[in-house]
Amino acid sequence: MKKIYYYSGAVFLIIILFLVGFILLIPVDGISSKNMAMINLDGTISSQTSESGFFSEFEPSVDDYIEWIDDAEKDSNIKAIIIKINSPGGEVIASEKLSRKIKEASEEKVVIAYIETMGTSAAYQAASSTDYIVAERQALVGNIGVRMEIIHYYGLMEKLGVNATTIKSGIYKDIGSPTRPMTEEEQRMLESIVDESYYEFVSWVAENRNMTINETLRVADGKIYSGVQAKRVGLVDMTGTEEDAIEVAAKMANLSNPEVYEYAGSSSVGIFGMTFNDALCSFGYGFGKGLSESNIEESFKSYQIYY
Repeated sequence: MKKIYYYSGAVFLIIILFLVGFILLIPVDGISSKNMAMINLDGTISSQTSESGFFSEFEPSVDDYIEWIDDAEKDSNIKAIIIKINSPGGEVIASEKLSRKIKEASEEKVVIAYIETMGTSAAYQAASSTDYIVAERQALVGNIGVRMEIIHYYGLMEKLGVNATTIKSGIYKDIGSPTRPMTEEEQRMLESIVDESYYEFVSWVAENRNMTINETLRVADGKIYSGVQAKRVGLVDMTGTEEDAIEVAAKMANLSNPEVYEYAGSSSVGIFGMTFNDALCSFGYGFGKGLSESNIEESFKSYQIYY
């Protein structure tokens, strides 16, 4: 009986080693053989990487995007970078970090944005950091603005007969508390933060799109534009497809035969539905949540600010 277990274990080990060796021997078409990189910016721009595994989808954090851009920027074979955007925006600090990195890369190489389905709020800030923006005709673009949402449930507490006692060290320590009304002074304080963030957002877009502050303010009222409308008001440079974006990037970088390496793309080797890059990562989610606590255990801090 022991021999059966021994031989079964040996066979299992051999199979595992064979599979690992097979995967390692699969020819991976790496970035070093390409002359153009495409970074897929999908979903919410966040400082946190989602839980991932063999049966769950890998969602990159801003650090992953920055690493990919940095990798493409430092590769001497890569002459142009395309940021392919399908994102509604994201956290304040994460979005600022990403925009700064894109701007840095654009000073070294050709970097253009391609807005496929949506490039709004902080995702548009990222797009505006590039040298050129191509958007699908019916993509959603813009939504430049800031909002802060404060949830109050003290009215419901009163109806349920629930009371809350807050012991605090400073007069403003529980600002935005959902268990009491907000004072006019507190509201003015939070409005000043929103106004400050809004000015930073507008200034960034104005500088990178070569627009005046007044020109930017006219389109920075939170409105969402189609790609066609965004072209009309100066938020994108042209409407077109992914192929058009590649063609523009190739022309700007003087590439006659563009070959694209895609980060987080769907054309790599798949393992249980994940891309090869995603599988590697599984071995080792408005500008918003970066200014507030997102942990449900600290939900009493109900104020959040969004781009």
